[in-house]
Amino acid sequence: MIDRATVDKILDAVRIEEVIGDFVSLRKRGANYLGLCPFHQDKNPSMSVSSTKGIFKCFACGKAGNAVTFLMEHEHLTYVEALRYLAKKYHIEIVEKEETAEEIAHRMRYESLLVVTDYAQKFYSDILWNTEIGKAVGLSYFHERKFTDETIRQFGLGYASSRPLTLCSKAIRDGYKPEYLVAAGLCLEREGTGELYDRFFDRVIFPIHSISGRVIAFGGRTLKTDKSVAKYVNSPQSEIYDKSRSLYGIFQAKNAIAKNDKCILVEGYADVISMHQAGVTNVVASSGTSLTVEQIRLIKRFTDKITIIYDGDAAGIKAALRGIDLVLEEGLNVKVVLLPPEDDPDSFAKAHNLIEIQEYIEENEKDFISFKSDLLLKESERDPVRRAQVIGDIIQSVAMVPDPILRNIYVEMVAEKLDQKPDALLAKIGEVRRKKKALDRSRRRFDDRPLPEEPLTPVDTYEDVPDEPRTPAGYPVRDTYLAVPERELCYYLVKYGEYPLHFEEDMVYGALPHEEVTVSAYIRGALADDDLVMVNDLYRTIFEKYYPFVETLPREEPAEIQKKVVRYFTTGEDTALNQAVFSLILEEHPLTVKTYEESIAPEENTLGRMVPKSVLLYKLRITELECNAVTRQISEAQKEGESDRLVQLVRQLQLLNKVKNRLSKELNRL
Repeated sequence: MIDRATVDKILDAVRIEEVIGDFVSLRKRGANYLGLCPFHQDKNPSMSVSSTKGIFKCFACGKAGNAVTFLMEHEHLTYVEALRYLAKKYHIEIVEKEETAEEIAHRMRYESLLVVTDYAQKFYSDILWNTEIGKAVGLSYFHERKFTDETIRQFGLGYASSRPLTLCSKAIRDGYKPEYLVAAGLCLEREGTGELYDRFFDRVIFPIHSISGRVIAFGGRTLKTDKSVAKYVNSPQSEIYDKSRSLYGIFQAKNAIAKNDKCILVEGYADVISMHQAGVTNVVASSGTSLTVEQIRLIKRFTDKITIIYDGDAAGIKAALRGIDLVLEEGLNVKVVLLPPEDDPDSFAKAHNLIEIQEYIEENEKDFISFKSDLLLKESERDPVRRAQVIGDIIQSVAMVPDPILRNIYVEMVAEKLDQKPDALLAKIGEVRRKKKALDRSRRRFDDRPLPEEPLTPVDTYEDVPDEPRTPAGYPVRDTYLAVPERELCYYLVKYGEYPLHFEEDMVYGALPHEEVTVSAYIRGALADDDLVMVNDLYRTIFEKYYPFVETLPREEPAEIQKKVVRYFTTGEDTALNQAVFSLILEEHPLTVKTYEESIAPEENTLGRMVPKSVLLYKLRITELECNAVTRQISEAQKEGESDRLVQLVRQLQLLNKVKNRLSKELNRL
């Protein structure tokens, strides 16, 4: 691991215009640089690069970050890989953080497994190309499937000999430990004797790569027609391979997915290979498994648009229906293409050229509403009960869409297509989402996170909160009513946390402090006074990380401390948090509006008024939510005739209203 001092040294040396200039043509304009944004089809320069602030921002697509995040996005590197790239560029020696014995052992074992799988891939490939049996059986099979030699080499395909001790014996002779061969899923142990034998034999081999191109697993297909022999044998779960988090072809397809801003999902190895060979290179496969949330999130790293191609038979149609809701729930824009009944993606790609494939996809891809309604309504044309079930099924899918604006658009589409009233559909969707939220809350009670003390927090008591949008980085915003003041508090914390607050006598909520207090101390104290914990994951994460980090810093000028705070929050390994914090601090002052900060009083001069005001707004909104929750409980107690409980609730509401009125008056006074 790279130690923090080295990370800081790298970041201090970086000139962002030099890093981005290696990939984008930049020209000077005032204090900044302008260039065409590489993250969307940019015709006019819309990306601004600030050398003084060390950040970039595109004012068309919204991408923003620093040199590290630019490399991670543009070159699809991990955080550590981006740092190593910069260290090499600026001739900085990497100092590794001292690891514990346990960490070293785990890393060495992990790397050993990757070395073993890499050895196996080369071994199978060598048999395919350089042995008589490999050429006669394996290579001839791939040629029969119309795979070219170039394609076979691109995907690293191979052949496993019909003798089941071939890989094991050769690997052990070459010095590889049996325990790693077993742990990587390449060999099995016979019960009793402990003798090793190959998992893959007499099969053509499809290596499975990680997103960075390392071989992590294999799929082996038999060439026998004997139905008693499994058609496919696949690597088991291991320390380097989790099939629910892997996609076949993602390494070969990731750049094309990002460039085309679309991912095409198919089912099998041959489907991916044939589509790539035909020129459609933004294609990956779930490798025969049901699509998982982790696989969808892997795709989402490169695009939020996915087109799923299914066989046109009954099994393919059922699979399409199962996968749609999961993709929608993760916030992706999903479309479905059904091939002719006699085709699968493999055969279709071989029978058509690139233009024909692209045209077929464009002409036949349907949004999930059209797909589901066209498919299901055929079965219910004269059956009103079945028709109602179909509408309910479609509404269930619409309810999975997290973006409320997009969800409303879909409601209009459903209403028009199925001749229904939008209000009735919205009511049904609200019911579905409330049930889902209740179920999610009940599930959360069984995980390892601490439960809130009674009384419950607003997110638990206030059932009619707005729906759950997500920040661009993916953090859930559970309650948009509280998100605004929480966001504002975190903005002041990250940007001005160690600045002093200069109060005027009539501009402070509560008692005037006897000694100087910083923004961060004031916010922490104000929330602690009422035992408040931020509801939203993003803002709570910022709040919880801020104070421990600042305590490690030497006492300096506030501006210097905040520079280190911003760096800490925007250069870590949590890329979602990095992007969210960039959005938080950049939105207030766009780089292109040079005169904005000059036209107003410096923001640090207004902290004594604005920070207390933000705290008051947050407390007021929480109190309003609690009032609403108690009001509903009063209504329930009246219906049930619970007189004692009713008296207690009315008293509770009176107290809450007093607090709300006091907070409102203080807020209006500031």
